[in-house]
Amino acid sequence: MASAVPQPPTGPSSARRPGPFTAARALACALRGLLLLPLLSACGPATTASPATTASPAAPGPAAVPGPAAVPGPAVPDAVARAGGSPSYVLSAPPAAAGYQQGRPPADLEQKINSDLRQNAERLGVSGTPVHAYYDDRADGAWIFYTGLTGSGFDPDHLHDVLNQPPATRNDGAGDRITTSAIDADPGPHGGRAICNTILIQNVMLTTAATTCSWFTPTTAAGITLVIKGDGTNTKVGFTAADVAPIMRAIRADAEQQRQ
Repeated sequence: MASAVPQPPTGPSSARRPGPFTAARALACALRGLLLLPLLSACGPATTASPATTASPAAPGPAAVPGPAAVPGPAVPDAVARAGGSPSYVLSAPPAAAGYQQGRPPADLEQKINSDLRQNAERLGVSGTPVHAYYDDRADGAWIFYTGLTGSGFDPDHLHDVLNQPPATRNDGAGDRITTSAIDADPGPHGGRAICNTILIQNVMLTTAATTCSWFTPTTAAGITLVIKGDGTNTKVGFTAADVAPIMRAIRADAEQQRQ
């Protein structure tokens, strides 16, 4: 069982609330090490089916004696059979998900987040058809980065364990105390496994947290990261697993469909 996400300590009542620039800069440092979900790898090579082999006609044998007719069992959908008995899902990027409309973050933020995702593209060791979108959380003054893959043969337990980690704290030498942690999350009605990874940064100015919540099924792997806009509209200076997990489940409900 993964350890709980550490909660920010209560600071002195006289502590000054940091401005948006300070909060954004600190959160950017957190995101540099947080974006653990490498789901922007390109599609794998297409496989070519072998041509069918024509069998030589066999000599007719004796007529078989008909036996009792088999009782048909319940039909198993092809999609369930292909996923090894579990429902098979596919990902999409709808124009709106969980009530959030797609938007476009500033180019520098978009480039940085996507670059971090690509740099970690081998961590999970999965490939497939990528999908991503940016949703505008105007109420919290944040961008929701959604990225995922549709593929096959994924092992949800293994992928969950790759991202699982005990709490660890270090000082970066610049006055920041950095704590990383992971916690299991409810994946929602589609099942599979889910986990949230958090980086908590504390210094004399502020406490901020950045969190990615990810989910896995045999055919899908995806994650949600909330990033404050830093333009003065944000209502928080960071997001914990308790903030991000419900948004993950809500977006998943709209962005993941069962394959027919």
